[in-house]
Amino acid sequence: MKAKLFIVLFFSVLVSGFCQNTPNTTTSGDALISYLETAEKEKNLELIRQIFDEDATILHPDGLPIAGKDAIISLYEYLWAHTQVETVKYQTDSAYNENNLHIEVGRSVFIGSNKIQDTIPFKATFVPSEGGYKISQLALGNKVTMESRLAKLIEPTGEYKIGQSIYFFDKQNTKSNRILAFQVWYPAKPGKQEKAQYQYEEVAKASAEFLGLPLFFNSYASLIESNSYLNAPGFTNQKFPVLLYNHGYSGFSSVYQTVFEDLASHGYIVVSIGHENESALLIVEDGIIITTDPENEFYKSRAGELNGEEVNSLQDILLNSDDPNENKTAYEALIKLSPLHNESTRLWAQDTKQVIEKLKELNTSYPRLKGLFDLESIGVFGHSVGGATAGQLAFDCDEIRAGINLDGFQFGDLIHHRLKIPFMFVSSNRNGDSYLRASSIIEHSDTICIQSVIKGFSHGSFSDLELFKPGGEKVIELQRDLIRTFFDKYLKSGNLQLLELENRYPEIILK
Repeated sequence: MKAKLFIVLFFSVLVSGFCQNTPNTTTSGDALISYLETAEKEKNLELIRQIFDEDATILHPDGLPIAGKDAIISLYEYLWAHTQVETVKYQTDSAYNENNLHIEVGRSVFIGSNKIQDTIPFKATFVPSEGGYKISQLALGNKVTMESRLAKLIEPTGEYKIGQSIYFFDKQNTKSNRILAFQVWYPAKPGKQEKAQYQYEEVAKASAEFLGLPLFFNSYASLIESNSYLNAPGFTNQKFPVLLYNHGYSGFSSVYQTVFEDLASHGYIVVSIGHENESALLIVEDGIIITTDPENEFYKSRAGELNGEEVNSLQDILLNSDDPNENKTAYEALIKLSPLHNESTRLWAQDTKQVIEKLKELNTSYPRLKGLFDLESIGVFGHSVGGATAGQLAFDCDEIRAGINLDGFQFGDLIHHRLKIPFMFVSSNRNGDSYLRASSIIEHSDTICIQSVIKGFSHGSFSDLELFKPGGEKVIELQRDLIRTFFDKYLKSGNLQLLELENRYPEIILK
């Protein structure tokens, strides 16, 4: 009952008012907040649209901010379809003007369908607009501010400041006739450059739409500041190892920034790659994206390929059997049943090779990054299908020196080949002794190959989303250390032994 009441409280009070010719002071009888009361009673989206400023935000003590008029509209659409409130009243206790803003402070009282009444304080800030006022911010609860509610990215732990830049090449400018889109995080010497947003507003909207979620779901992402400086100049007389990253299926290039930034701060260049038709979106430049329709035939045909009793049975073997022969037989059968996932793994590997060629061009001719890339020291890592892509490149690309598969079934052709470079399979382990095993690949490797199991992790743990959950900082810290330590050892000849990570993090098991 308490949870249901909270939902009603949270969603029904997320409103404020609009008015023409607002006086310097008001009373509860003529408060602007009353316009919201009217809009909510009438379930009038058009009036809601008039009430809120284009860049309005809503703050609440138990939730992340909701940013932008479109997100607020989506919130009301969702609420009116999923919740019931019989009565909402807004009582303004004081109102005043400050620095050309009109501010109202008071209490919202509402009664649910169960007749339970509850009250929450509010502070509504209005900005002048076309002779009247619109809400720029509505804060619910006592002393709720943007600073207190907005999550921050974890600070990088290395010595270098970080630059970030975006690169996009259309089909006419690639040898493969496929779009190439990637972002780069690198050690930098920022001057007057501003820090980049964590996610551009267009990225936050497009990713929610791709997943079929309301826009308000992740609108907060556009309010968060990253630790990276947009288009900052790199170093002129120093070069750094390169790490190529491929995201999980239907992800996009900026989903793992908490790890990218830390790697860059420790002297790596991280290149995160998007993929035509299969990434949720491709970033062309600041504020411009290409969206992917999840109903496109290419994407949709892959969505159902891994369903079915036989596939589930094979995956169960790979998650639970320590027998290398049984592991190999199950992988061979899974590969035969997954031709489209194998095709995607090969295409992503092809895209990654094309990106390496573009990096060679940037390294010789692009002023900001010229000479920065150490292309003799290239590593590759990725999540899910992106992890399978790392495994594909580990035998199929002579320019790669080390690689990591983060919780990905090893689609592609690696099962029929031997690893040529140091490699690590990282598996989540949420339940019992079940984790994604790579025993047959490890047994037939020509070089060092490690199985790393992380207790308590799920498949979705390998992304920035963990940061917005309780205890998320520790989850991100563990991933940073594990990934960086592996690449330090095999790309920089680092002294720290991987087994020392088991002492530092009891969640990690290395085999």
